[in-house]
Amino acid sequence: MTASMRKRIGRRGLVARNWRTLAGAVLVGAVVLGALVGPALLPHDPLKTDFLATLAAPDGRFWLGTDELGRDLLARVATGARVSLLVGSLSVGLALLLGTTIGLLAGYGGPIGDTLLMRAMDVLFAFPSILLALAITAVLGPSLGNVIVAIAVVYTPVFARLARAQVLVVRELAYVEAARAMGFRHGQILFGTILPNVAGPLIVQGSLLFASAIITETYLSFLGLGVQPPQPSWGSMLRDAIGFMEIAPWMAWYPGIAIFVAVLGFNLLGDGLLDRFDPRRA
Repeated sequence: MTASMRKRIGRRGLVARNWRTLAGAVLVGAVVLGALVGPALLPHDPLKTDFLATLAAPDGRFWLGTDELGRDLLARVATGARVSLLVGSLSVGLALLLGTTIGLLAGYGGPIGDTLLMRAMDVLFAFPSILLALAITAVLGPSLGNVIVAIAVVYTPVFARLARAQVLVVRELAYVEAARAMGFRHGQILFGTILPNVAGPLIVQGSLLFASAIITETYLSFLGLGVQPPQPSWGSMLRDAIGFMEIAPWMAWYPGIAIFVAVLGFNLLGDGLLDRFDPRRA
C-alpha cells in the first residue's frame, strides 16, 4: 500500500469519525434543547389529567397522543428528559469527583493506601451495576436523590480504576520528576501537574457512562424506585404503558424512542471524544 493510499484511507476514517461526533452532538443537543425549553413551550401540562381524552391517538391536538389519564405524552416525554439529564449529570459528576480523587490518591500514594483504596473499589466493582444500584435504592428508599446516589456509587470504581492506571504511568514521567525537584508539594503535583494530564480519558469515560446512567435510571424508575408519580420519567412511562400495549402502543413508543436517541447520542459523542484523546485511534 502506497503512502498516498494510506493518506486517503486515513482521511476517510477521520471524516467518518467526525460525522459520528457531529451526529452524536446533534442528538444530544436535541435532547438537551427539548428538556430545557420543551415543557415551557408546549401547550399542555404534563401533570394535567383529561379524562375525556384518555388513550387518545396522536392527532393535531395531542401530537404524540395521551396516556391512560389523558395526560399529553409529548409534554411528559420532554419533562422526562429533564429527569434523565439531571440524573446523568449529577450521578456521573459525583462519581467522577469521588472516583478520580480515590484513583489519584491510590496511584500516587504508597502501597498500603493503594491496596486499601483499590480493594474497596474492587468490592464495589465486583457487583453487577444494575443489581448494586437496585440494592442501594431499595435500602435508601425510592426517590430521585437516592437514584443519583446509587448510580454515583456504582460508577465511582470505574473512574477510580481508570485514574489510578493513568497516574501509575504519568507519575514517572520527566515533568513530574521536574516538579518534585523544584520543591512542589505533593498536593500541587497531584492536582496541578498530574490531574490535567490524565483528564482526557476520564472525560471520555464520563461521556460514555452518561448513557449508562440514563439506562440505569430508566430501569430503577420502571421498577418504581426512581421518580415517584405523578412526576414523569421515561422509565415510569414505560411501566405505565405495559397494560395498554394492544390498545395504545404509542404510550411505549415515544419514551422508548427518547431513550434510544439519548443513549445513541451520548455513545456517538463519547466515541468522538475517544478519537480526540486517544492517539492510537487517530
